[in-house]
Amino acid sequence: MRSKTIISRRDFLSKSAKAAAIGALTLGSVKLDKVFSATKNNDKETSIQKTINISDYPSLQKVGGYTMITSTVIVIRTSKNKFTALSTICTHKKCDVEYTGSKFECPCHGSEYNKFGKVLNGPAKKNLKKYSTSFDEESGVLTINM
Repeated sequence: MRSKTIISRRDFLSKSAKAAAIGALTLGSVKLDKVFSATKNNDKETSIQKTINISDYPSLQKVGGYTMITSTVIVIRTSKNKFTALSTICTHKKCDVEYTGSKFECPCHGSEYNKFGKVLNGPAKKNLKKYSTSFDEESGVLTINM
């Protein structure tokens, strides 16, 4: 049978404070490491490629057609073999913008962008985020780098 060790209140509080301090220092250094590693990764700029076959998207069959390929990325066919992929997040206050078929409108504060994401009217000062695209006309495959 084990014997119970009695520890004084003072010893308990002292050891608890030391353990908490060591834990705080350890967690603090882990968080700083994540901040610095995130900064390093931003320099390399990682991207995700999304590949779609335009035959699966009837709206992209014709010039001027558009479709949402994710909840925040829209693809617009701007010519026979050119596509524009843009974020639908307003650069002013991060509201979802709506595409009218010729321009983007932000319902929150009235910012407007053209079909290429360029600011037409503020309060937004920055253009919508644009993603690079490449289109293989022979296979009908569009690649978007997000």
